[in-house]
Amino acid sequence: MSIRWITPVLGTAPALEVLRQPGDFVIIDVREMVDKSGNRSETVREKIDQGVQSLRQGHRTIVCCDYGISRSNAVAAGILSLYEGIQFVAAVKRVQRATGELEIKSEPLQAVRRALGENVRERLPGSRRRVMVTGASGFIGKTLLPLLESKFDLLTPARDEIDIEAGSTQLSVFLLEHDADCVIHLANPRVYTSNKAFGITLTMLRNVLDACSSVGAKLIYLSGWEVYSAYSGHLYADEKLPLHAKGPYGDAKYFCENLIGKYRDLTDLQCAILRSGPVYGFGSDRPKFIFNFLEKALAGSLLTTHCYANGHPALDLMHVNDLAQAIALALHEDVTGDFNLGTGVLTNTFKIASDIVQMVGSRSEVKSILLDASTASIAMNNDKARKALGWSPSVPIEEGLKSLIKQRIDHARK
Repeated sequence: MSIRWITPVLGTAPALEVLRQPGDFVIIDVREMVDKSGNRSETVREKIDQGVQSLRQGHRTIVCCDYGISRSNAVAAGILSLYEGIQFVAAVKRVQRATGELEIKSEPLQAVRRALGENVRERLPGSRRRVMVTGASGFIGKTLLPLLESKFDLLTPARDEIDIEAGSTQLSVFLLEHDADCVIHLANPRVYTSNKAFGITLTMLRNVLDACSSVGAKLIYLSGWEVYSAYSGHLYADEKLPLHAKGPYGDAKYFCENLIGKYRDLTDLQCAILRSGPVYGFGSDRPKFIFNFLEKALAGSLLTTHCYANGHPALDLMHVNDLAQAIALALHEDVTGDFNLGTGVLTNTFKIASDIVQMVGSRSEVKSILLDASTASIAMNNDKARKALGWSPSVPIEEGLKSLIKQRIDHARK
């Protein structure tokens, strides 16, 4: 019989297994609960109280549902919390360790937590907010954290501590344990342009959404201009422009934004979506074409750009410092809604190549190859961000490229 004992007297199991083989224990059957939202607090509390009473009477007690995973483990955590007088978060972690079930659905956990009367604690006036940042060790995260550390308590768990791809329960428990009231979600798969990455990106976000919804934490989500990438020609995109994406990465951001919209409609999720233009700066090799141009210019080789049927592709390139400042302001101002971020200025790739050649004093030639296709050149209208955040980009593309080139060359010489 697959009873998983959390303590010597409290366990969980699939209902049919324990009901077919009765033994010297009391069964708390929670199958009438659902493993989604809708469980009433009084119904859940009745099950918890039955379990606590059984333990106090000296009986071994087994909580069971169909599979012995979510409903049973959630209620068992509630029983353990009340019986031993420990925090619900500590009880959940005990259940996870004992049963090996790290992924307990968030809805039953929320229901048990409400039944115990253990709601999200309100932040005291003047207290520092605790903010979790996913992907904190990445390119954008490394630039963002120094802007936040003086005003916020930052939580930056490594993947071996919290794997947001694996599920939401560990993340929910982590947020509860540390009283975090906001998650800045920057994490992406390392290779982000494949079909596999598309699925991983959605899985990660859904787990973050479940965790934020379960504990009442706000979400700041970094999207990008790629949600408009299926358009053709030069566009000045504000937040009213319908999303129109293509490619695995653009589609991933598109579906992520729609998933957020669903949670906004069905839960109390508070979220700010920040759509950035292409981001560049020292510490990243993206956009790839900039570094390809620089490498060839330094070698005196031919630089090749593309020219589509509707002209040279142009991008609204934004320096990472400007993006980090926008994210910091979105957190500080506690805004919700969708915001387009960019310089509002398009620079075509032929000009970027030519400027790089000039900046490094190269004699490289720049040549364009004609392509029989059209492309989108998207400039981001940042009017809404300017008004709501008091934000505006401060690094012109020429200044940003010069700084990047100097840093890359200096780094290569070390």
